[in-house]
Amino acid sequence: MKSKVPLAVKILYSVFVAVLVPAYWILYGPTNFLYFCDVALLLTCAALWLESPLLASMPAVGILIPQALWVADFLAEASGFRLTGMTGYMFDAKAPLFTRGLSFFHFWLPFLLVWLVRRLGYDPRGYALQCAVA
Repeated sequence: MKSKVPLAVKILYSVFVAVLVPAYWILYGPTNFLYFCDVALLLTCAALWLESPLLASMPAVGILIPQALWVADFLAEASGFRLTGMTGYMFDAKAPLFTRGLSFFHFWLPFLLVWLVRRLGYDPRGYALQCAVA
């Protein structure tokens, strides 16, 4: 059976997660991984490798709306406007560029999830399971 997700996407994503997890663990501690966005990041890794519509649907329903707001706020900040201020840290020169670069996953992850759900299909059980996880 032909894979629905290119191997290059799986590898690049996994390398990113392999760099982010220890860095965030040191910077923010293990409780940081309880945030929906970080749970989504890890679930997406599993969804990519297992090509599971359920594991892709869970983070999609869990973060698409809040991350869309993050994206809008980031674009507003980048344009010199203040929408919510939640992404102001991304433009703070005092924060290391490496850390801000890792945090940029908030921008691209919702787009990746939409693409992934389109490739794998949407599993309606994802909503109920995401609610249970939450």
